[in-house]
Amino acid sequence: TLELFGEKAAAGGKEQYRPSHLYSMKQAIEEGFILDVLKNYTTYQRYYRLEKAIRDDPDYDRAGARAAIARVLDLHPFNLAQHARIIVEHFRQHVRHKIGGKAKAMVVTSSRLHAVRYKLAIDKYIAEKGYDDVKALVAFSGTVEDGGQSYTESGMNGFPETQTARTFERPEYRFLLVANKFQTGFDQPLLHTMYVDKKLGGVNAVQTLSRINRT
Repeated sequence: TLELFGEKAAAGGKEQYRPSHLYSMKQAIEEGFILDVLKNYTTYQRYYRLEKAIRDDPDYDRAGARAAIARVLDLHPFNLAQHARIIVEHFRQHVRHKIGGKAKAMVVTSSRLHAVRYKLAIDKYIAEKGYDDVKALVAFSGTVEDGGQSYTESGMNGFPETQTARTFERPEYRFLLVANKFQTGFDQPLLHTMYVDKKLGGVNAVQTLSRINRT
């Protein structure tokens, strides 16, 4: 909610500013200035049921994606290799053709370690499938130690972290994997879809989901 503070008002013996005007996200959505992001919110379980429901659709030939989804449901929810399958296949089948074929996606992870492992898992899956139309970048602060190796954003991306946002503008980079970084204040008009593997609440939820609410 945007609050424009105007006159002072007495409250509980103290003087406080009282908003002279309120412009809520609800009103902005109703007036068409921003999108209702949660209108298209889908869980893994719901996505699985939807895919099964349309398996007889003559235009639907996505057995690989359905199999990947089924495997995720049968395995531990944080099996990142299986999550990588769903994310990449869902994007290639449902998202990459949006916005004139230029659509991009953000993967919101629950920790820097998750971001590192997501990057490794998605890169590995893309290489195994031989896909040459999608690449991933990662964004996190500091250094992550995992399995006796040290990982940094610049090291995994192959260039200084100050260039991450600019490089993500290049057409071949479709995924941005983040751990807190770029969840607020990041403006990328081609960002179409968000994959969230993290609990979001309060202001953080609003700021994160607002990355994709532009019309």
